[in-house]
Amino acid sequence: MKELLPPHIAWPLFVVTLLVMGVSVAVGTLVLANSDGGAQVVEDYYRKALDWDAHAAEVAATAALGWRVDLVVAPGEGDDEPVLEIAFRDPDGRPVTGLSGTVRAFRPQWTAPVAVAPLAEADDAPGVYRLPLPLTRSGLWDFEITATRDTLRYTKTFRKDLP
Repeated sequence: MKELLPPHIAWPLFVVTLLVMGVSVAVGTLVLANSDGGAQVVEDYYRKALDWDAHAAEVAATAALGWRVDLVVAPGEGDDEPVLEIAFRDPDGRPVTGLSGTVRAFRPQWTAPVAVAPLAEADDAPGVYRLPLPLTRSGLWDFEITATRDTLRYTKTFRKDLP
């Protein structure tokens, strides 16, 4: 049987091939790890940790309101951006009108919001707020809603899986 490569060439070539494969896997891992912006650091995380009690009180106050909030993401017409529709209802099922505030749209893996939009009440439906958002990718999205009316404050984050 005749050898394809002599041993003095085959063995060094085998070692070089293994080294190149290891380097290729490492470079590929680095490229994939940084493909979505790399590691994300929560801005001012220490202050957020110190304010945990205030945040927990705000969550409890929001729950005490008893409001039901429904989120629907409707595709935009033509080339328009998708529209986030938020319906606020009080514990008796009546629409909650006259709210002001913002909605921040996040990808769960990112710390900075993709979009921030003010609440805008729909003219044709009381208690319904519509806002166009640049939700260009499918997958998980977090919507952080902050709404106020008089002395009432509603703050909650919703997670939706968009097709």
